[in-house]
Amino acid sequence: MNTALIEFNGFHDECLHSQVDFLKTSKKNKVFLICNYRLKDRITYWNKIDDVLFLGSNQWGIGYIKIVQFLRKHNISRCVFNSIHHPSAKRLLNIASRKRKYFGIVHDRNELLRKNNRKVNGYLFLNDYLLNGIDSFVKPNVKTNSYYPIFFQDSILLNIKKASEEIWIAIPGKMQQNRRDYNTLLHSFKNGTLNKNIKLIFLGQSIFKNDHGQDIRKEFEKYDANNNCIFWDKYINPNTFDTYMKMSDFVLPLIHTDHSTSKTYQDKISGSFNLAFGFNKPLIMDSFFKQFNDFRDNGLFYNCEGDLVSQINKLVVCKPDNLYKDTKWTYKYQCKNYLEFIE
Repeated sequence: MNTALIEFNGFHDECLHSQVDFLKTSKKNKVFLICNYRLKDRITYWNKIDDVLFLGSNQWGIGYIKIVQFLRKHNISRCVFNSIHHPSAKRLLNIASRKRKYFGIVHDRNELLRKNNRKVNGYLFLNDYLLNGIDSFVKPNVKTNSYYPIFFQDSILLNIKKASEEIWIAIPGKMQQNRRDYNTLLHSFKNGTLNKNIKLIFLGQSIFKNDHGQDIRKEFEKYDANNNCIFWDKYINPNTFDTYMKMSDFVLPLIHTDHSTSKTYQDKISGSFNLAFGFNKPLIMDSFFKQFNDFRDNGLFYNCEGDLVSQINKLVVCKPDNLYKDTKWTYKYQCKNYLEFIE
């Protein structure tokens, strides 16, 4: 069967690799990619893709015609929108043939509520907890399920030194206040009591326009007498990113119930979650998340009203064998789950 994966954004490529891999487990499947040209240098598994159509961000008017022609040329029988809530997905569906099946990956339930499309046969949500109360988001005759894109493309690990006594805590993503509550960590970090053997790996770009990442960074640097913090100025290449993720002992999302992030991440997930799942790292989380099985079984919890640094100082590195023991974390389970859904 010929399947087209469609991504209009210049990001969310982390959700594509698992899908390509799953589809290619059957020799019957051919995989075609329609995506923003910005993903060209971020994807390494071109040998698994049968053909690709690149389009620029400002070319979607002409691009719709090109996409329809591409779908016809390759006799595409099903399409999976990697970001179904993107405005261009809705526009393309308006002119797309009803003879195909269409599925969508949902990154934000609220966006889906506003942009539900009658041609979509099913929606895949990026975590089980997003399925709670799903009846208010989709029609009864539309299929829904969860999907965990936690199998990443291969990377080349770098030779980075880490002392045996060090504990590395990864805080992935751009330094943006609307995505993480840095202030709660900063408030207790200012006391200068974080153990010297603990490294806070701010694994994302910290200097960019239209935000205050550099201001957050300056505050941490101001009080970083023990050299606990590691920062990056610009975009981190995949090999560097993956190396630090694999060498980290914990993932700290910094999502808190008394911060704007609390409401946001009730309807979508943080990329930190899937990174922790994919790299089999325990999460350090606000106790709010203890109610969900994924986190309760694979996380350590704190009350964000307390001193976060003092709680971090008590961390003991977890044995990998004690984490992610449920079958849902296996490649076999996720592959079967995905393929059966889009049949």
